[in-house]
Amino acid sequence: MRASFWLGTVFVIVGCGGSTPPAKEPAPTSGGPVRIEHPVANRQVFDAAGQSVTCSAPQPSCPSAPEAPRELSDHCKLAGYSMVQCGCDLYCTGNAMKERMHYDAEGNAKACAPEQTDCTPPDTSAAFQDACTEAHHKFVVCGCEWLCDGPPKK
Repeated sequence: MRASFWLGTVFVIVGCGGSTPPAKEPAPTSGGPVRIEHPVANRQVFDAAGQSVTCSAPQPSCPSAPEAPRELSDHCKLAGYSMVQCGCDLYCTGNAMKERMHYDAEGNAKACAPEQTDCTPPDTSAAFQDACTEAHHKFVVCGCEWLCDGPPKK
């Protein structure tokens, strides 16, 4: 029994040896080291104010570890984007800080103004309320009117 165990082990070791040679790095064309381009270098990324910035390759030595503002990092990840290091700072690969549009009963997109404290928004139709909630959105008061925080179901 012991001999069959060792024969099986030798067979597995020899059988798993693999015949594919290891991948080689591309040969330098100019006689210097191979330069690997940063995946987002020269692409547009966004800062905490929603401003577009052209990404540069990360710097190998930054004064301190880069840290993104918490709000940017949270919004970026929740919107499905990722944070990347450009130079010595962190940016979002998409504009997660852009203002989300809200929608009125007619389906017109509007920016949400801060709620007015001295105003009571007028009632809205049940059909608009249903269309908003069926689309998995919520009603919010913008200025002095009820708006849906996403496009209502048609």
